[in-house]
Amino acid sequence: MSLATLAACTGSEPSDETEPSTKPVQFSVTTLHDLVKGRPADVLLEVENNGPYQKEVEIDLSFDLKQVPQNTVSAEYEDPASEVWKDIHLSPEGGAGRTSLSGTYRAPLPKGDSIQRIRLTPGSRPTAAGQSIGIAATLRSTKKELATSTGKAKLANLDVEVESGAEYVRRQGGWSEYSFTVNNTSEVKYPKIQALAFLCKEVENDCSQDPSTSALHVQWKDGGKWKDLDTSTPTSSTEPGESLFDASAILITSMALPAAASQSLHFRIKATDLPGGDEWQGGLNLVARHKGGDSTEFSSTTAILRIK
Repeated sequence: MSLATLAACTGSEPSDETEPSTKPVQFSVTTLHDLVKGRPADVLLEVENNGPYQKEVEIDLSFDLKQVPQNTVSAEYEDPASEVWKDIHLSPEGGAGRTSLSGTYRAPLPKGDSIQRIRLTPGSRPTAAGQSIGIAATLRSTKKELATSTGKAKLANLDVEVESGAEYVRRQGGWSEYSFTVNNTSEVKYPKIQALAFLCKEVENDCSQDPSTSALHVQWKDGGKWKDLDTSTPTSSTEPGESLFDASAILITSMALPAAASQSLHFRIKATDLPGGDEWQGGLNLVARHKGGDSTEFSSTTAILRIK
């Protein structure tokens, strides 16, 4: 399957525009990644300005923290002139004890399409699945409202990171090792997390299954012993409603993951019969998921493989 498709499954959806299309200024709020405690994550205001260039507009932001434990979050914006991140001072809306914070910053408004970049950093872990920060943004010029839009930034319960990996796998060479970390970034105790993996080849910036991956010998470490990863015969289920990666991914292991805990998974790869020619590039993708209730929580990342 396409990793672009998988990324679309894991990322947050852009908000619906709340302004009519006849407005000279329109924009949407888009989050690129789920939020992890203590880790800044980008929020994009994708602006379309069919009116004139404006030297400065106000960007009013409001963050709904009803689902965020302790109501803690910090915000920054990228100064277009210096490309430096600057703090946005946030105050409780309506006074102390409220569950919303608001702040304002100023920036130029170019003509045509542009992007305003904001960074959010949550200060606490989610306590349940599906929690998010509501975002409302308004662009103003001399106190006149130009456009408004809403969106949300989901809090991550699971997060997969590439811990280490060899830069290259040599043709007809020895093993090259890769390590991933599966993090429980929430306060939820998971009795069972599934870890799945699959190989892909990158073609024109799209990473998907390809017959050439059969020339790669892949093993993963289980209890101190290396086991083969059967990359040719997927064994995971494809029940109705499951994500598309089920058709390609191989179930590696199931494991308990306590609150705020982490688990490392190790792989090694050897190139056997890859054809000669230009550098081959692909990836080893690891997915961690928990299936519960009506939803599936998961996170995915790819260790890039270059073979020459």
